[in-house]
Amino acid sequence: MNPLLPTNGDELPKVKKPKKGWFRPQKKRPRRGPIVPPSERGLPPCPACGEWSMQKDGTRKEIYCGSCGAIV
Repeated sequence: MNPLLPTNGDELPKVKKPKKGWFRPQKKRPRRGPIVPPSERGLPPCPACGEWSMQKDGTRKEIYCGSCGAIV
């Protein structure tokens, strides 16, 4: 028989809360929008559609939206 589990008429043992609080694992949040390479993460959102999918065109030196295609 396990001494930590309560039997008839017994109570659960009291546990002191840690100073930093109880451990809670972080939940994974779903990713929204298209995947943008890490080098292009500092770009602003698209002015036309508002999505965070702006990308740089290396050959023409211009910024375009990956979802709606607007050129800035």
